Amino acid sequence: MIEHKLLRAIIALYHRVVLRLAILLVTTLVTANSLFNKVRMSHENGILLRGKLRIVDQPDIPEHDFFVPGAQFKCRLRHAAASFLDDAKLVVRSASIKFADARIDSPMDILMNSGNVPLFWNARTFIGFMWVSMRGRGKRYVPFLKRHPQAALGGGDSVRRTPEEVDKIIYNSKTVYGFIGKDGVYRYVRYRLRPVDPDISDDNQSGKPGDFDRNHAWLQNPAPGETRDRNYLKASTRARLRDGETFHYKLQIQLRLPPPDDYHQAQWVSGAVVWDESRFPFVDLADVTIDEALSYEESQLTYFDMGHHPASLPIPKGRSIDDPHSLNQLRLASVWARRIRLFSYRFGGIPKAFPDTRTDRTWEAIPPVEEPPPAA
Repeated sequence: MIEHKLLRAIIALYHRVVLRLAILLVTTLVTANSLFNKVRMSHENGILLRGKLRIVDQPDIPEHDFFVPGAQFKCRLRHAAASFLDDAKLVVRSASIKFADARIDSPMDILMNSGNVPLFWNARTFIGFMWVSMRGRGKRYVPFLKRHPQAALGGGDSVRRTPEEVDKIIYNSKTVYGFIGKDGVYRYVRYRLRPVDPDISDDNQSGKPGDFDRNHAWLQNPAPGETRDRNYLKASTRARLRDGETFHYKLQIQLRLPPPDDYHQAQWVSGAVVWDESRFPFVDLADVTIDEALSYEESQLTYFDMGHHPASLPIPKGRSIDDPHSLNQLRLASVWARRIRLFSYRFGGIPKAFPDTRTDRTWEAIPPVEEPPPAA
């Protein structure tokens, strides 16, 4: 019995050491890239918005110290596209919300992406995806997707092609957070940001991929004949707000108790497994109203950090690189890349915004094509 306990302790220690080394490797690479290239870890192509967030009067959740009924916050919301500097590409779209009108500090930040399930769901699959991305993306993703069918499913589920508006997409947190109510019970939680518009549903979102795009999510170039320019979506968002429109969202929450025995049961801890909404429904947590688009420079000086959260909303930690919670630790460690990026602006300033045209050197064709699609 003692020998078995010792062996289990050694194995657990080994897994923790491997996880820490993996986090160190990833953090070093993305931080170096942010320092020398003055870029975000991902989601470089985005627009920063400002507005208000109000906790609903009667949230159907256990009583909580932070999510107090009627509490109001100024907020910042950044919509962005992963990987490429082109609004018309087939990419994952994001919504990051900060419970404060501030560049960095806030009591709570939540990071969300389009789709219900992710491209990667633990440190191991993230590193595999990152390695392929560093090698050139495009068709190089195919062997990775064949080894990981769940990644192929997540990629096809998450990408959006040429959405008409940023506020006609549903965004999900894609990792599991913690929630401790005033009753002292630890629960797991997921977040979702969805438009108030009742016509927007999981099956009816702007930019939702058709069958071909869903099954070929690595073919990310603009569609043949695309005439909208690289910045059409951000320009539309800015113009609508400038003309007096407001965007209305519901921030929703989904709760469940942790697993009763096996910590690693995927249906509890993995973002790759959707919780049954008939048993664990999403309920309204807050109303989000957006009425202003901030400048490109302000967007570059703002970042969102999972590390911003009250103690009653903890971030679950992983025990190995295969533990789905390990993805949380990678995201927490990425704050160093964000800090270093801001530091890099001291030398040469903020990079210029990329132009509309696809003939500019900043436009990237994946997979390679002889001529990029024309801009409008």
